[in-house]
Amino acid sequence: MEKEEKDIRIDMNDEEETDDINAEDRPFIRRFGKIMLVLFISLLAGCYYIFVVELCIFTVQLLEAKITFLVIFHLLFLLCVWSYLRTVMTPPAVPPAKFRLSECDKQRYLSERKPEVLQEILVRMAKDLPISTKDSKGAFRYCDTCQLLKPERCHHCPVCDICILKLDHHCVFLNNCVGFSNYKSFLLCVVYALLLCLFTSAVSLYGSILFWTHQLPNTQSKVPIIVLFSLSTLCCVMLLLLLGIHFHWAVDNITSREGESGTWNERYDLGLSKNMRQVFGDEKKYWFLPVFSSLGDGYTFPMTDATKDIEKKAAAVAKDITESQN
Repeated sequence: MEKEEKDIRIDMNDEEETDDINAEDRPFIRRFGKIMLVLFISLLAGCYYIFVVELCIFTVQLLEAKITFLVIFHLLFLLCVWSYLRTVMTPPAVPPAKFRLSECDKQRYLSERKPEVLQEILVRMAKDLPISTKDSKGAFRYCDTCQLLKPERCHHCPVCDICILKLDHHCVFLNNCVGFSNYKSFLLCVVYALLLCLFTSAVSLYGSILFWTHQLPNTQSKVPIIVLFSLSTLCCVMLLLLLGIHFHWAVDNITSREGESGTWNERYDLGLSKNMRQVFGDEKKYWFLPVFSSLGDGYTFPMTDATKDIEKKAAAVAKDITESQN
């Protein structure tokens, strides 16, 4: 029984979070994120010009090929930009008001110094909330900055300086956090960006070969097209690696924060089909569109039957210990 209780404790606890970003560095990181956002949009606009004007209009000779290339490119480009803008402009989801302390409890919490009294306040509040994850000391996770109890899989972003539901990571190229509210659009953005780069790389390679084999005379379009091929191929490699990592985590129903820190377990792993529906929703007609269709509310999550059994046993053990002490 003692061993079983210990295993449950290890399973249910969560690693303590540390804020490794100083308050003085936060404005700089936010400004840097805005600069990266502008650079990324500028790079996207430059590649658009080279593909449409220099490659399709000035270089490709066959009309049928021009139309085919332009239609496919614009379809992928619009889907990619749509997904990107949705990810950038969607505010991160934050815990609802019921996870915040009442004014009375807040004043008491701020004025109290005894750890056991502080934890008593949190325990009384958490009794009516869907919270089971605790820190490594067995205490409920409380954010002093946001002054709230952290729900399941909620973490404080040191850059945005707020607690975010199902936080995955803060992306400097988006200047925004990726979490419950925009994880689907982020995945679609990576997918469509990869398809766009693959198509751009293939067509620009075709144009480069025409120049290299002297089937076309050397013009001012030659250098931009070769540069486009190099950039798109490099982006293909990076996006493929990024998609592979995030697809693996989505299949296992874990966030990148959980995967990188090693704090995840199989409690949320419902199987491939249910895990994918957690992100993309039940209606398949919305799966490939960057509109919000994820399941749930961001602070309660379905768990495997094995996890439910463990939690029931843990509750029974805790009840037996309390009764024996009384």
